[in-house]
Amino acid sequence: MSWLSLYRKELRLTKTKFLINIGFLSALAILLYILMERYSPFLITLLVPVVLAHLFYMFFAMIDTLRQEWKQKTTVFWLNIPKSGWMLLTAKFVAAATQLLVSLSLTMVILYAFLQQQRKNLLIDPAVMNFITEQFQTYWWILFFGILIASLQGGAIATFIYMTAKSVRKLGWLLGIGIVVAAGWLWLKFQGTAMYQAITEWGVIMSGKTLMESLSFHFDSLSNDPDIQMAVTNNVVLYAGTAVVDLLIVIIVLAISSWLLDQKVEA
Repeated sequence: MSWLSLYRKELRLTKTKFLINIGFLSALAILLYILMERYSPFLITLLVPVVLAHLFYMFFAMIDTLRQEWKQKTTVFWLNIPKSGWMLLTAKFVAAATQLLVSLSLTMVILYAFLQQQRKNLLIDPAVMNFITEQFQTYWWILFFGILIASLQGGAIATFIYMTAKSVRKLGWLLGIGIVVAAGWLWLKFQGTAMYQAITEWGVIMSGKTLMESLSFHFDSLSNDPDIQMAVTNNVVLYAGTAVVDLLIVIIVLAISSWLLDQKVEA
């Protein structure tokens, strides 16, 4: 059985839950559209937590797909597939990531469509809606890839915790969570070092100055017409290197989890 066959199998096994998720998003979009038209256009803000919920998509998706192997007692078959733990786990991981991409993309498209539709709403100042829509058009990719990478990291963490729990029968869950918390604390400390800056501060994507300049806007008033300038307090910079390192961490955590699956986990 090839990796592609394993990947397709995982997509097939999780298809029902995925379609329920897409159906929920579609129903929510229709409901919000009706409510916005009937009551208030500001109900569009209810889509924000739906977008942010994708931060936890991979975490719960990996917990669920791994739990199903033990719950449905298919673990013996799964572990005896003549493939490495890396292939078994990455097939599940990439399948969940594929569904995350579809779900997050659909949610972002719905949000953008609603923003465009509300530009025609007479109850909202057109200048405000134009400003919000233009900012979304310019910076949607930062939100999209930020959520995507953070969710992938959550999925890798969930995989490690689950593999640790199945490797150490007694208090395995607590051990896995403890290792993740300790590693997270050490990583935060490492991020303040010159070494971290050396390996991540390359490939400038956007500077904080550029972002803040684009957020400078003009308010119209009945009495006056003030210009509001938004000052930049620090020059925050987005680097491609940071994203690459974050993705490497995901790969490393999955590799450790795969080793646990190969060497320690039993049905």
